[in-house]
Amino acid sequence: MKKGKIILIFILSILFSVVVVFSASAYFLLVHHYKGTQINNPWRVEDEFKLQNIATVQKQKDKDFVILNLADVQMCDLEDFFNRKIIYKEISYLIEQTKPNLITLTGDQTWSNENLISLKSLIGWLDSFKIPYAPVFGNHDYGNTKNSAVAELNYCCELYEKGKYCLFNRGPSNLGTLVNYVINIMEENKIYKTLYMLDAGYEDVITTQQIEWFKWNAEGIKQANGGEYTSAMCFMHKPLPEYSVAYNKYRSGSAEAEAINDVHVHYSLSGTMQNGFFDAAKERGVLDVVCGHQHGNNFTIKYNGVRLTFATKTGELGGFYDDGIVNLNGATSFVLNDDGVNINNIYVDRKQFFINNNNNSFNW
Repeated sequence: MKKGKIILIFILSILFSVVVVFSASAYFLLVHHYKGTQINNPWRVEDEFKLQNIATVQKQKDKDFVILNLADVQMCDLEDFFNRKIIYKEISYLIEQTKPNLITLTGDQTWSNENLISLKSLIGWLDSFKIPYAPVFGNHDYGNTKNSAVAELNYCCELYEKGKYCLFNRGPSNLGTLVNYVINIMEENKIYKTLYMLDAGYEDVITTQQIEWFKWNAEGIKQANGGEYTSAMCFMHKPLPEYSVAYNKYRSGSAEAEAINDVHVHYSLSGTMQNGFFDAAKERGVLDVVCGHQHGNNFTIKYNGVRLTFATKTGELGGFYDDGIVNLNGATSFVLNDDGVNINNIYVDRKQFFINNNNNSFNW
């Protein structure tokens, strides 16, 4: 065989191999769905409550306990591949500034169907800080449409459950959604604060089953706490209807609504459908509800004894708002101590996290 033909065959073989590898990669990243294992663990109101089944994180006595909430990080395998450094640099800065004991994520950690690489990367990145973290799901975590993401719901749950410092635990399978779990912050041997991590699902509703499950947990914890409800917080992605009520009362000057810190509203206040969850939560010790979702909204308004917080959007990309007063980009921290909960917004200048690829010492 002539030398020219051998070279041609070699080149064609290389090109064919490249096409095969590229096609296979594209298929497994963009088309193939990773479903994960579906777990059948239904909950019944007659079930025995076991306090030891609840995840715990420790608070040092006489020390502040800091929760850093990251809202709507919104990473995507393709669009954010080269910008992931910016997002991670911002998160690192926020952690350095607040030194949290716990990191919460109020949904939309990813924002598109292509979520496999970005979610794995984010979990590994958070694990590197060796700080406990607790996510809930947002509507985009399901994909562009319900269950359209490459890494589907159960597979995402498995990824979180494998996170070394992740407190996530798949909730009962018959609540309408899977991402419902409870965390107790413990000070010595006592429950200091209870966190209810809830998923409004793709349909944007806290289901009747979720409310009953919440009540069951609250009553069980009350019994374990000497007959008193513990001071509690709820974290979810979309706002309850009471957010809109509270904001409108605040705007009208009503004494029923008190602004605790900055009030920025540039987007719809619509969220989950009305279902009575707010009243059920208020009656059972919940003093704070925290959500994300609307990137242009940022406030804490106290209404009927409950502080309703729109957490600051995290991440340099994906729909931020600058209202001429502040860049609504950064995070929200909650400092827990014996005086209560101090809520702080950490605003960052997006430009400080722009990375020049020609002079980049940031390691990721």
